[in-house]
Amino acid sequence: MNATTTLTPPVGTRLSAVSYLRVSTKEQAERDGDPEGYSLPAQREANRRKAESLGAEIVEEFVDRGESARSADRPDLQRMLKFIAENPVNFVIVHKVDRLARSRADDVTINLAIQQANARLVSVSENIDETPSGMLLHGIMSSIAEFYSRNLANEVVKGMSQKAKTGGTPGRAPIGYRNRAAVNDEGREVRTVVLDDARAPQISWAFEAFATGKYTINQLLDELTARGLTSPPTPKRAARPLTASQLYKILNNSYYLGIVTFQNTSYPGRHTPLVDQSTWRKCQEVFASRLTGEKARVHNHYLKSSLFCGLCESRLIIHYSKNA
Repeated sequence: MNATTTLTPPVGTRLSAVSYLRVSTKEQAERDGDPEGYSLPAQREANRRKAESLGAEIVEEFVDRGESARSADRPDLQRMLKFIAENPVNFVIVHKVDRLARSRADDVTINLAIQQANARLVSVSENIDETPSGMLLHGIMSSIAEFYSRNLANEVVKGMSQKAKTGGTPGRAPIGYRNRAAVNDEGREVRTVVLDDARAPQISWAFEAFATGKYTINQLLDELTARGLTSPPTPKRAARPLTASQLYKILNNSYYLGIVTFQNTSYPGRHTPLVDQSTWRKCQEVFASRLTGEKARVHNHYLKSSLFCGLCESRLIIHYSKNA
């Protein structure tokens, strides 16, 4: 694309632009001074001023809220690329190159789409253009963005690993517990895990009940649902009854025993256990006895799961037939 053609419209024709905004977390959408640079309102204002300096009018704005730039599969980014392919514009304005992509491969793909639409990418914060030096700077900034993203991911994993080693809970606490922010003696905010007063007793009872061997997962789930156990509500989703798969994971999660597991390594946790060693062991024995997948029946038999074929060693099952 010839940049001169884009920057020199016919007399009386106003240049046009689209503005792309992105933040990685929901909180940054409304907050200035976020760790990654600027909130949506600040990016919007900066892009508007840049459009005015170019003599362009922003004809459409595209916003990805709480979306990571590690992937180009973002709703409004894809909507923007489709828009500029169907509607001629002169500029695609972003606050920084890393708002578009934090992968060199994605950066190349996105910029190729912009060029094929006969538009020019403009960064508010970086002096990138189609001159050799501008293209070099663009490549450098793209590489820096990818390095930052990969390095940040490594640092996050290191921090979570260190937290697990000291008995902390990396990530969100499971059902029966709550994450809570507190201030330590040094005045710093720390995140701790406390019992969920409404759900912790229900989870403890679930372990005790299952350890008796009298309940299948579905039967226990029905009882817990009748007792009012639900998942904790989130900003996106209301509280709802558990599923059988969720209950199965709970009864097999050693976190409830007081153990924190991170990257396949277990550490003693600082949180309060909801099941003791004896009850936990009995639950695992119940699971082991049901590995064959035999379902509970109304008519039990004292030899069930104990008879095997002498020839093929297959387990013999009990079957009650009824005449039609």
